[in-house]
Amino acid sequence: MEEYVMKRLFLLLIISLLQIINYAQTNNNLIIEYLEKISENSEEEYSDYSELLESYWSIKENPININSDNIDQLAELKFLSIFQLENIKDYRKNYGDIQFFEELYEIENLDSLSIEIIKPIICFGKENINEKIELKNIFKYGKNKILLEVNQSLKKKKGYIGIDDSLLYDKPNSIYLGSPQKLYLRYNFTYKDNIEAGLVLEKDPGEYLFRNNINDSIRKMLGNQCYSGFDYSSFHIYISFGSLKTLAIGDYKISFGQGLTMGSGMAFVANGSSLLRRNKKITASKSANEAYYLRGIAGTYEYKDLELSIFYSNKKTDANVITYDTLNGTPLQISSLQQSGLHRTFNEIMDRKTVRQQLCGLNLSYQKSNFQIGYTLHKTYLSAELIPNKNIYNTFYFRGKELINQGIDFYYILKKTLLYGEIARSDNNGLAALIGTTIQPSGFIEFTILYRNYAKDYQCLYSNAFSSGSNTRNEKGWYFSSNMSLAPNWRFITSIDFYKSDWFKNTAYSPSHAYEFDSQLNYVPDKNTLLSFEYRNKSKMKNCKNSNVFQKYLTEEKSNMLRFHITYNLSEAIALKNRIEYHFNHNDNGTNNSYLIYQDIIYNPMDKPYNIAFRYELFNAEKGSVYAYENDVLYAFAVGGLSGKGIRTYLVGKIKTYDNIQISGKIGLTFYDNKNVIGSGLESIDSNWNGDGKLQIIWSI
Repeated sequence: MEEYVMKRLFLLLIISLLQIINYAQTNNNLIIEYLEKISENSEEEYSDYSELLESYWSIKENPININSDNIDQLAELKFLSIFQLENIKDYRKNYGDIQFFEELYEIENLDSLSIEIIKPIICFGKENINEKIELKNIFKYGKNKILLEVNQSLKKKKGYIGIDDSLLYDKPNSIYLGSPQKLYLRYNFTYKDNIEAGLVLEKDPGEYLFRNNINDSIRKMLGNQCYSGFDYSSFHIYISFGSLKTLAIGDYKISFGQGLTMGSGMAFVANGSSLLRRNKKITASKSANEAYYLRGIAGTYEYKDLELSIFYSNKKTDANVITYDTLNGTPLQISSLQQSGLHRTFNEIMDRKTVRQQLCGLNLSYQKSNFQIGYTLHKTYLSAELIPNKNIYNTFYFRGKELINQGIDFYYILKKTLLYGEIARSDNNGLAALIGTTIQPSGFIEFTILYRNYAKDYQCLYSNAFSSGSNTRNEKGWYFSSNMSLAPNWRFITSIDFYKSDWFKNTAYSPSHAYEFDSQLNYVPDKNTLLSFEYRNKSKMKNCKNSNVFQKYLTEEKSNMLRFHITYNLSEAIALKNRIEYHFNHNDNGTNNSYLIYQDIIYNPMDKPYNIAFRYELFNAEKGSVYAYENDVLYAFAVGGLSGKGIRTYLVGKIKTYDNIQISGKIGLTFYDNKNVIGSGLESIDSNWNGDGKLQIIWSI
């Protein structure tokens, strides 16, 4: 059987090599390693990190002027530490604008590794804050980009196997109503850092594009919920000039302070670094993430040391409807707000955009030198009453139509010490607070301590502050980390997070506690080589898996991971990556071990219009899953969970056919030794292998 799989694998790889060219591998492997690190805290089978990548690619395509105030983004994206950033600002105050890369080596605490990381995303020049924006220059020097992407599974899933119309009428959720392709269309216009506009259209796999392709009886059952065109559409206009720091129209994201009172979207968290957030308060939403965005208008006006941000959002969102108004059919009560953005089956479409969600508020902040304090107030209104299910862990969840949140945040930066925090309150008197400090006693040592206390009854629909889970409630904890340069080119990073919940969770029907420990040793002997050794240990209290007991009791679930990773260049055109990862876990079902081994080969010739990246991966996870963080086409970076025993391989590539046209593609194949059915439910495949293909075309004008 294994011999047959291997022959089939190599045959398909040869076909793939003949049919597809390339991958857009960034020139700096250190940045890719960092982006992989971000995704490791999420253990979902498939996670979309396109929203996180947007920030990186935006500055990759429009490098930051290191002599401008925009360099704060380098710390927000964790490419530099807060102290390194402050040292750059001090250097500019003392010696004037930075003119060359060589000057960076003269700045205190700015080591060669950090300089290599920021090289591709910075530029040098004088910032003219009083520069006038002329209409003729906008259209003359503005940049346009059109992106089209198509991908789908290479094997047919159960959800796409047709059934008789009579059976479909009785069981409308037994198939996906659309085609298996995912379609993604995006247009973007940019003019310097001042103006940006864009449009995003997306259809997920299983969603339909034209209503006439749906069965007549199903279309009649859907009624007004039956739509035409792309399932998701988004647009934005973003303007910045003079005292008007930001004006966003359309879809946008906002984040104030540490994200506890108001934080839409995802946030960067890097192991061993400061957890302070000092990001842009309002940014355009350019990804196809259908949950973490606001739709309306928002702006930030600056006057001397004061900044005032005002925002309003009005959008329809997905929800599970409990009851409808019998007269006009509008929803009266809902049990939850949906976040998946998937509308493939009858029920999923019936939940689509059923509730109107409005949000309005403001943020007022005062900043002087290295000190800032801010106040945030916002109100959320739902057109239907939210009534969560009567599970005991839902006792303190938000219920009703209206919710008011307010909070105060601050940060204070001294030369070697950073102090920051936020306290927030919801209108049911639920409180949440965090306070943290980062200390740098010397240039090669950095310590971070953060304490958080999120009450079980704190309620906020938009919050993304530091937390062990996806919610900022029912959690108390201490986080400690250190980042030490033990010797030139060596870095040792450790972190430990102790936290507990005083109330029940859906995974723990009693008060529970947990900890997470991570240690990593990095060695960079030269700019072309990176070695990393990592050990991770976690312990969580979870419900027992014994189905014969009347009441679930808690058991300790322990997990350990050892990892070795190396990235090195064989030549200017060929780079290799190797990873060996071993997991040994224990829960009430016993002990289980798993491993992951992969080899990456990246061919990126400097003087050629193409490059290629190939991975060959072995995995064995009979219980649970192991997670591989795969490179992808431009603007994509997904996490795939691998369970069972088998082989995973993929090839990605890019070719520039003309100066302004880029074609990228990816094909991935997964073979299982111990499975004849892959997946479950409508996602199941009757086979021991599956594949995925993707094609992307970018036209830049």
